[in-house]
Amino acid sequence: MSLHLGLDVGGTNLKWAVVERESLEPRLVKTGLLPTDTRGGEESVVRQLIEVARAVFGDIDGVESVGVGMPGVLDPAAGVTRFIPNIPGNWDGVQVTDAIARGVEAPCHLINDARAFALAEHGLGAGRGATSMLGITLGTGVGGGLILDGRLHLGYQGTAGEFGHQTIVPDGPPCGCGNRGCLETFARAGAIAAASGQPDVEGAVAAARAGDPRAQQAFRDAGRYLGIGVSNVVVLVGVDRVVLGGGVAAAGELLLGPIREELQRRVHVTDVTRIEVVCGELGIWAGAIGAALHSSPVRLHAPHPDPLP
Repeated sequence: MSLHLGLDVGGTNLKWAVVERESLEPRLVKTGLLPTDTRGGEESVVRQLIEVARAVFGDIDGVESVGVGMPGVLDPAAGVTRFIPNIPGNWDGVQVTDAIARGVEAPCHLINDARAFALAEHGLGAGRGATSMLGITLGTGVGGGLILDGRLHLGYQGTAGEFGHQTIVPDGPPCGCGNRGCLETFARAGAIAAASGQPDVEGAVAAARAGDPRAQQAFRDAGRYLGIGVSNVVVLVGVDRVVLGGGVAAAGELLLGPIREELQRRVHVTDVTRIEVVCGELGIWAGAIGAALHSSPVRLHAPHPDPLP
């Protein structure tokens, strides 16, 4: 039995999952959750990751590897963080994987949390069976991950799939990434809440479902911008399924409907009726599951063999 541990680090909670990978059909074995220890900034977070990994390795026999999913800008190949939003600490240049690997005497790999979400939903969730899939995470920010020909596509320095940082409105509102008019500025939780006149996105969802016209319009507008972004990806790489996750995805059809309408309006080079746009199935465990899959020797993102000369 091939077992792999995934750790998903958030500003509030640290979630972990153990996944079995005997074949290309993974199976979830066990999960756990505890508050993230941010009292000492990046040092206490990394120390907690080591402690949790050691505890799981001690409790479950046969765990072979560790994957760590984190938000923000990372250098996955080096196991180093560059910029981590919403988790206290100075994260520029923090080496994460080496200390964990030494602590459990097993390989450790780093992955962006949105890429982990896409990997998990494709392997165990709403993306099962899709040849190519776009995963979208909607919350404080807007993230993404691409599965192409059944493999996670990481691209240069692991940055492929940054769905929220495509330009949707030239010279639009400034984005935290340094650009202007990014999709994230229109579809993140805070933007939807502000447009709806509600204190948070949960209130916006409740108001929209209760018939509040301002809140309903906020979701139509956010869904339209998301639909434009999805249309761009569909035309460029031809995904056949789109899976939404994160807290804002709880809006369900309030967003899915406008996204599908925008696809119908804008994509004419392929049959968009065959492209499924759905919500994820794995809930809060997707990031940890995806991190575990990323650490597995059976890599969904392994490169294709070089063609014969």
